[in-house]
Amino acid sequence: MAMSNIRRTLRGDFLKLWIGQLISNFGDQFFFMAIIGIILFDRGMGAEYAALMMVAMSVPALIFGPIAGSYVDRWNRKKTMIVADILRATIVFSLIFYGEIWYMFLSLFILSSLSRFFFPARNAIIPQIVDEELLLSANSMSQMTNMLSMIIGPAIGAAIVGILGGDTAILLDVVSFFMSALFIYVMRYSGAVEGKVETAKRLWKETTDGLKFCWQNRIIRHMLLMTAIIMAFLGGLNPIFMIYIRDVLGMNLMGFGIIDSAQGLGSLIASIALTVIGSAFSKKSIVFSGIMMASIPVMLITFVHHTFIVIETLSLVGIGVVFFDTPITTLMQEAAPDRIRGRVFGAFGAILQVAILVSMGIEGVLADML
Repeated sequence: MAMSNIRRTLRGDFLKLWIGQLISNFGDQFFFMAIIGIILFDRGMGAEYAALMMVAMSVPALIFGPIAGSYVDRWNRKKTMIVADILRATIVFSLIFYGEIWYMFLSLFILSSLSRFFFPARNAIIPQIVDEELLLSANSMSQMTNMLSMIIGPAIGAAIVGILGGDTAILLDVVSFFMSALFIYVMRYSGAVEGKVETAKRLWKETTDGLKFCWQNRIIRHMLLMTAIIMAFLGGLNPIFMIYIRDVLGMNLMGFGIIDSAQGLGSLIASIALTVIGSAFSKKSIVFSGIMMASIPVMLITFVHHTFIVIETLSLVGIGVVFFDTPITTLMQEAAPDRIRGRVFGAFGAILQVAILVSMGIEGVLADML
């Protein structure tokens, strides 16, 4: 039965979307390792630059998230994803010719801004191209795509950067965006939605309607508050952890790639588990177990500075992240009507980014002090 669900999910338009995202996610990992290699290892910059890099990638979700969702609910979602992929490929390609730090941060900001249109469109399309009873499996497969790239991508990306150079890794990301656009283009689903944004006043109303719906819907409100609280504590750990690997564990870019892959391994295991047996458990129980696995193991790293322990810990964190994120995405897709689904995901992402940015600021100061 479980394998039957996988076969039923991985077919038709969803299969095309899944393959395109798999290729694109690998390219993103190669690109990320190239940027990390340049900023933290080649130029030896500190925690503040790692934090600035994460801020450049996070702020667009706060600024453009709700607005992008309003457009996604009016634009052709298929065309929106194709255009976003082509524009992101162009921005990434430009980094080969201009590698100043300020331009890297600006490029990361623009790339993240374009992604604010791509991801709500993708999340809004999935319920349209899979049966309702397969929605959890489809979201698990999407998570599996991310996690598979996170397992293999960082190590391969670090090797590519070390052997062939950062430009090669960047070029591979460019190719991956075009491949993603091609697979989306051949989907039979038209992506068309009714209506279009006509005025700034109407756009603002639609944006606020998305925020109001998030708060008025009991399920989405609970998901939002719970996720915001968790991100306020854990959201700022990424830039600090990069410096932890380099300075505390004393590892190079290849070591960073291997350790980063550990979280992807745990996430892949969790994605497979949810795809195969997730329907046997309630979504609430899966979310609760995810919270425990994503938070408690992090405390262990503060007491034991050993590479093997860090790898094991990140594997558990990876499991927790998928157990937490996938059911929440599914619950939101089920709770939000299609006509405002893009706005809901955009508003949800923007609010979470506030929590993440606050977390980065507070934990960055604490890291400098302690």
